[in-house]
Amino acid sequence: MSSNWVNQAEAALRGQVPQDVELLTGHRPVLLDAQGRRAVIAPFFAAFMWAAVVFRAGVAQSLDPISLLLRMLALALSVRALLLGAQLARRISLYLKSERYALVLCSDGMLLRTPLADFAVPKTDIVDIRERGLWQESGTRRWADVYVITRPASGRTHLALPPLFERTPGVLAERLMRWRGAVEPSALSTSREPADLASKLYDAVAKGERPEGVSVLLHGRSWLRRGPYATVLLGFAVLDGFLRLPAEAQKRVTTLVQGVVMLCVGFVPVLWYAMTRADIAPRKGIALLLTPAELMLRTRAGVHRVSWPEVARLEIVTGTSWSILLGPHESRSLVIHRKDDDTISYTEAFLGAPCEVVVALCEGYRKSILP
Repeated sequence: MSSNWVNQAEAALRGQVPQDVELLTGHRPVLLDAQGRRAVIAPFFAAFMWAAVVFRAGVAQSLDPISLLLRMLALALSVRALLLGAQLARRISLYLKSERYALVLCSDGMLLRTPLADFAVPKTDIVDIRERGLWQESGTRRWADVYVITRPASGRTHLALPPLFERTPGVLAERLMRWRGAVEPSALSTSREPADLASKLYDAVAKGERPEGVSVLLHGRSWLRRGPYATVLLGFAVLDGFLRLPAEAQKRVTTLVQGVVMLCVGFVPVLWYAMTRADIAPRKGIALLLTPAELMLRTRAGVHRVSWPEVARLEIVTGTSWSILLGPHESRSLVIHRKDDDTISYTEAFLGAPCEVVVALCEGYRKSILP
């Protein structure tokens, strides 16, 4: 049956669409939502700040506090413009290639065609469908992925669908949920008893083993965005100002500038990286471990176990943070509310999957949808 529906999907992509098959072709998405507009405006802010730097350099030395502050802000806005520009470039690339994307919905599965590869997902592997962000934003045109969350046996946690197939991500998510239908509790007889030795199971998974029915959420790398970049930029601002001083003035402050630059650009970021790595090292590259009986996470104190009956609800908390590189940006955390116990909060930057995917997998185990 598996090959049958895949053959039907491939035939639909060739233009032979059977009656019970839906073909969604890619169309050009919105580029300039709130994030897209920030990417367009960012270079102008950077140019304005560099103009202020040039003006200040004409009336004062390059190492006075105001000049250093202006240079640091100009560098930060330039890096921010590059990061947002790279993000916008990826959007434009997808925008231009949108006609090469297609999504086929068959009675037994879905097939996603992209310019690089095709992805086939049997319907029985699909646990849930969720869009990124708040449900209240479903009616707005914005750039957001739709996640097809899959069972552990599929070899992946989810498949991300770009916003190409409907007017909004919310409309696509609703359409896919209607196509998928209700997901019934699993009839497979996997044991829901907690593992006798949690640390043994955790270590085995860290070594690459994948026991049946266990979902592994690896660490992401987004935590690198939380580094001491203000200090690093200050070091580069001092170095830039120093190089613009007259030779005579440079001789008087060479030793001081060398010390400041080494501290800001070398010592502080290396120390931060080493401390952060030491903090997450006990996790052995695993953010969360989900089994049919419980959720596991590891800290320096050992493996913490939360059985699914202890979980009252799961929540995605969204706020606005600010950093010198990213400016105001969305900050999200997964909050696990436990019955008669403290809550557990996990920042999305340390998760290897979006919060929506983690919540869906946890709910799948809680409701016995996953075996």
